Amino acid sequence: MTMLKTLTVAVRDRQRLTEISAIVARFGLGVLLVRLGLNKASPRDTTEADLASLPRRTRLALEALGPAFIKLGQILSTRSDLLPDEWIEELSALQGDVASIPFELLRTQLEDDLGQSLETAFAAFDQTPLATASIAQVHRATLHSGEAVVVKVRRPGVESQMQADLRILMHLASVATDVSPLIARHRPDAMLRDLSGSILEELDFRHEAHNIERFAANFANTPHVVIPKVYWALSSERVLVEDFIDGVRPTGANVLRAAGLDSSRIATHGADIVLDMVLIHGLFHGDPHPGNLICMPGERIGLIDFG
Repeated sequence: MTMLKTLTVAVRDRQRLTEISAIVARFGLGVLLVRLGLNKASPRDTTEADLASLPRRTRLALEALGPAFIKLGQILSTRSDLLPDEWIEELSALQGDVASIPFELLRTQLEDDLGQSLETAFAAFDQTPLATASIAQVHRATLHSGEAVVVKVRRPGVESQMQADLRILMHLASVATDVSPLIARHRPDAMLRDLSGSILEELDFRHEAHNIERFAANFANTPHVVIPKVYWALSSERVLVEDFIDGVRPTGANVLRAAGLDSSRIATHGADIVLDMVLIHGLFHGDPHPGNLICMPGERIGLIDFG
C-alpha cells in the first residue's frame, strides 16, 4: 500500500518532488530523513558539527520550501513536548518573508480579478511592494475617492504549489507513521489535516475580509482600537483591498517614545485588546506579533493581517 501511495504522489507531483529533493540535498538533511524513517540509507561521514547545525539547516530548508513547510515549522516551534530546546529556538525564527516578484507578473492576474485596469480602479498604485510574504505581495494605492489603501495580491501559482506540498506532507506523515511507533503516537496525520484546512482557507482572501469585519464589529465601541475597512467592490478570492493604517510597530519602548507615544498606555491597551478578544468576543487575532500591530497617535492600536 505504501509503495502504491508513493507511486501516486510521484506521478501527480513529480516536478514539485524534484524541487523538494533538491532543497533537501542542498541543506544536507539526509540524516533527518533517516531519523524520521523516510530514508533507509544513512548519510556518510556525519560529524558532530553536522548534527549540531541540523536545526539551523532544517529551518533554512523550510524557508526555501515555501509556505506550507514554513507553517508546519511554525507549528512545531510550539511543541516543546516533541522537540528539544535548540530545535524550538531555531524553528521559532521561521519567517514567511520571501523575495518580491516583478509587478508585471502580477498585473495580468490582478486586473483580471479587478475586472478593470489598474488606472480605472485606482488613482495611484505603487508597483514597489510594501511587504512580501510566501502567499501574497502587498502594494500601496490610492482610490479615486482619495482613501489610502493597501492591495494584497495572491502570488501566482501559490495555490497549486501548496496543494501539492500538502499532499506530499500527508504522504510523508503516513510513511513515517507506518515505520515509527513513536511518530505514530503523536498523530502527524491529524496535525497536517488541521494545517491543510487553515492554509487553504488562508488562500481565499474573502475569509480574511470577513474576519476583518467581525473584528470591526467587536471593537466598534473601543476608541483605542483601529480595524481597517474592507473595500468589497475591489476585493475577491485573490485580492484584498483595505485601508492603509499609518503608524509605528511596537518593537520597543524607545521606538514608541520617539514617535511621541506613551508606551505604558500602549501596553495597557494591548493587554485590554487581548483580554477582550479571548474572554469577551471569543474571536482572537491568531498572529499578534509587532509586525501586525500599528501604534498610532492617541495611543491607538491598529490591527492588520487577519488571515
